Amino acid sequence: MKLKEFSYLLLLLVSFPVFGQLTISGQVTDVEGNPVPDAEMYIKELERLEITNNEGAFLIENLTAGTYTIVVFAYEFEIIEQDVTINGNTEFNPVMNPLKVQNLSEVVITQKREEIFALKQLKKVDGTAIYAGKKNEVVLLDGITGNLAANNPRQIYSQVVGLNIYDNGDAGLQLNIGGRGLDPNRTANFNTRQNGYDISADVLGYPESYYTPPAEALEEIQVVRGAASLQYGTQFGGLVNFKFKQPNSSKKIEWASRQTLGSYNLKTSFNSLSGTVGKFSYYTYFNYKEGNSFRPNSDYNS
Repeated sequence: MKLKEFSYLLLLLVSFPVFGQLTISGQVTDVEGNPVPDAEMYIKELERLEITNNEGAFLIENLTAGTYTIVVFAYEFEIIEQDVTINGNTEFNPVMNPLKVQNLSEVVITQKREEIFALKQLKKVDGTAIYAGKKNEVVLLDGITGNLAANNPRQIYSQVVGLNIYDNGDAGLQLNIGGRGLDPNRTANFNTRQNGYDISADVLGYPESYYTPPAEALEEIQVVRGAASLQYGTQFGGLVNFKFKQPNSSKKIEWASRQTLGSYNLKTSFNSLSGTVGKFSYYTYFNYKEGNSFRPNSDYNS
């Protein structure tokens, strides 16, 4: 009885290596039959990579039966991707086509960061303003994932590189950002505009910004670095321009309303009306907010 059990065990030990020693061999050639040396043979399922020799030949060993996806790559040739089924030792001879060269009249590159980071850049020349050579970003509010109800600057301006941000309160009533190492207090070093018009208290004397438009009413925020007194003001930091949403051109009247509750008794109510009637279009909004903030004696309503 013991001898019989030993025989079965020996049979199993001998049979397992047989199934794991299948091979794929062959030669990689071009359409004229010339061997393709240093071609890469990649098996997706096993994440194995083999290289052909100077004669274009290859040998992939220690495979089990099954279907594998083999990708063949060589410089100046089109990539081959083919499923190969292995039941025994298999021969695979891929023929590679030369890479086609095509002259393009125009190449357009779409920046992926506009989708990922909700940013874009200003035109080099826009109206009477020249932005060529200026570092600028445009924050697209529709692409922002953040607290727009509280005008949270750390979320709204998170993708704008190099800004210093003061977080004086959680109401978002005043914006405190600075660029180029300048003091962020009340955005005094940026020329602050709304739809292109100055909203600072005193543009030339004490240019503090005491008012920030609600983010829920904005379409984009333009941030331009560097002083340009002939273009948009004398501040050293540059320009921040808040652009409101455009009227709905397909409806006579559109009403949007959003009510928000948050920490520290935050309550906001944003309501807007928009539409187009003939050649007349309009956009108007009402925004109310109140709360206690996170510091004593700092309750507010706006």
